[in-house]
Amino acid sequence: MKNNKMLPKRVRAIFLIAVVSCFALWGMPARSQPADEATASEEATASPKAEKIEPPPQADPKAAVTTKDPEIPVEELQLLVKPLALDELANEAAAWQLLLQQKVKEISDAEIAIKRQNRSIKKQQEVAGSLDEAKKALEESDKALKSAAPDSAEYKEATKKAEEAKEKLKKAQEGLKEATQTKKELKQDSTLNDALKKAEKTGELDQAKQTLDEAKKEREKIPADSPAYTAATEKIDALDKAIKAYEDAEKAQKAIADPKSPEYQEVTQKLEEATAQVKKAREAISGTTTTGGTGAAEKSAQKLDEATSTLENTTIKTGGETPTAGSSAANSQANQDKKGQLEKTSDKLEANAKDESVLKNQLVVNATNLQSGRTAVVDRFNVILEELDRKGGESKYYRKYIEAITKAEIDVKDTEGLGVRVLSWFKSDEGGLRWASNIGKFVGIVLASMIVSQILGLVISKLLKLSKTSKLMRQFTVVVINRGGIVVGVLLALTALEVSLAPVLTVLGGASFIFAFALQSNLGNFASGLMIMVYKPFDVGDEVKIGSLWGWVDSISLANTKIKGFGGQLFTVPNNTVWGETIENLTTSETRKVKFSFRISFDQDVTNIEKVLVDIFKSHPQILEEPAPSTFVFDLEDEYINLIASGWAKTDEFWKVSADILRTIQTRFEQEGIKLGAPAQDIRIIPESDENNSLTLDREFTEKQLLHPETAKPTFK
Repeated sequence: MKNNKMLPKRVRAIFLIAVVSCFALWGMPARSQPADEATASEEATASPKAEKIEPPPQADPKAAVTTKDPEIPVEELQLLVKPLALDELANEAAAWQLLLQQKVKEISDAEIAIKRQNRSIKKQQEVAGSLDEAKKALEESDKALKSAAPDSAEYKEATKKAEEAKEKLKKAQEGLKEATQTKKELKQDSTLNDALKKAEKTGELDQAKQTLDEAKKEREKIPADSPAYTAATEKIDALDKAIKAYEDAEKAQKAIADPKSPEYQEVTQKLEEATAQVKKAREAISGTTTTGGTGAAEKSAQKLDEATSTLENTTIKTGGETPTAGSSAANSQANQDKKGQLEKTSDKLEANAKDESVLKNQLVVNATNLQSGRTAVVDRFNVILEELDRKGGESKYYRKYIEAITKAEIDVKDTEGLGVRVLSWFKSDEGGLRWASNIGKFVGIVLASMIVSQILGLVISKLLKLSKTSKLMRQFTVVVINRGGIVVGVLLALTALEVSLAPVLTVLGGASFIFAFALQSNLGNFASGLMIMVYKPFDVGDEVKIGSLWGWVDSISLANTKIKGFGGQLFTVPNNTVWGETIENLTTSETRKVKFSFRISFDQDVTNIEKVLVDIFKSHPQILEEPAPSTFVFDLEDEYINLIASGWAKTDEFWKVSADILRTIQTRFEQEGIKLGAPAQDIRIIPESDENNSLTLDREFTEKQLLHPETAKPTFK
């Protein structure tokens, strides 16, 4: 037994020595070669190089069949790609990448347009602020000039105020030029200008839908059989048809990856016609005429040009170095006129900035919708890549591209745009609504797993109880089912949140290896606890002997077993130790033998003593008739004969019956004049002993057991 215990320690020692030796041998060449050490250090501190991924072989995107409907449901796409061969899947992957590139380019264009719009709006707001400051300085200057005498300190102060106003005006002129230049750049860039036009069209479509809803509500107030109701219905149907035509044309445009292709140009033309029809139908309902061919961006540029021209022709005159009363009055009157121009220009710029802010917000909505569309394309692209992986293809190149283009970058400085972006994301099918659905699924799966695991645990517990499985095994099984069910439920729920389980399981696998290495002794106790549960050598409440310990099993866990001694002690024993020792279960059956041994001298009638002992056992009402009480002469020791008398009682009545029998033996032996071959204190109730661990009762307990058995409690030597 000792050798077996020492074996794991020796193995661990050998393993540690081997590891230390490897590190020592690995370090010796480094100490002998400083140059190599420096090189190695430089390589270690250098940033790791990015993994080089080879692009996939050339494929033909035009041969793809799954991109004809970019909004195909994912479930249908999964079925559609199953029969495709590897080379066909390569074509599909190339085609979906083109679609994704087009979507990402549209997003980039929209984001650039948003940033330039923000710069233009900011400049106009700054110019408006400078104009207000210039106007205020002019007012203060004119007020001082009216009451100040020429060449006086007050007059010089007023002239200084006028100079400040000139500087403010100059600053406003320069800022307005920058804003105008930004607008020109945005207008000259056809790609960004297209983004602005799309934003205007989307805004027009949203307004058309709003007009349609309002018209339907107004129609409800009109009698159904009246001519007015019929006329309103015709206008509503026309607008509804125009909106659907626009959406169909827009969907067809999204399905074409190459914007330079004839098909794309044809669809774009249809989209323009559909836009005109929407505008015309909306005008028919609202009774107002929308802007002609001039868009909001072009109108904004025109307003900036007008403001720039106005400010360029605006000059502020001061009092001059040699002022006269007439010149001061003339300058004051001229400045008064300029104040009106500055105020009007400032108001126009602020109004224009608000209009551009509306257009910018529409750009933000478009960008958010495009990002939702990108998410939808990525979902379908991943279906192609998963099928490509299953059939032996290589998808790293595409997955790396997806990872690079799906990183979100948000301008937190643009608080207004951020609010619009968040609101649009929440309303988007691929954004907030999608995540709300995912979170709902996550919570539902977790709650369902908790309920199912609890119910399953109760059912399994009852089944195990019927099969008389140990209490510990039942508790352990129920805990594993309850907690394991929740863990499995959480893992399944993570898939609803679109979390890949592969990295999670990899991390858990690595962590489990580390914990297993660090907690070897604990795992040994755990394994021993499982063995105790499976083989069931004892259960809670059993009276056992484990090594030198004797007592009742108080509790069992996977780590240790607690034994309650006869004196109220509580011994906590690791399961490794319990399983490694000899286990004697004294209460394993429903009946237990009540047995005493005696040393009878040669001058006593052994046969008579045997009859007396059998009669004593039979006279006790709780001694079982079967098996019947008996005696056994088993050994001769010097001048004594060793005699054993025994009977059977129910296990839970053992100690009471044992005490009653001892009292009766003492009384009958005195009546019969029977004398034992040794003093009473030498009587051994449990004679078995060995050289290593003897389990015998001490003298004090023996005497108490004979004289006062109801209060006697055994202790151990």
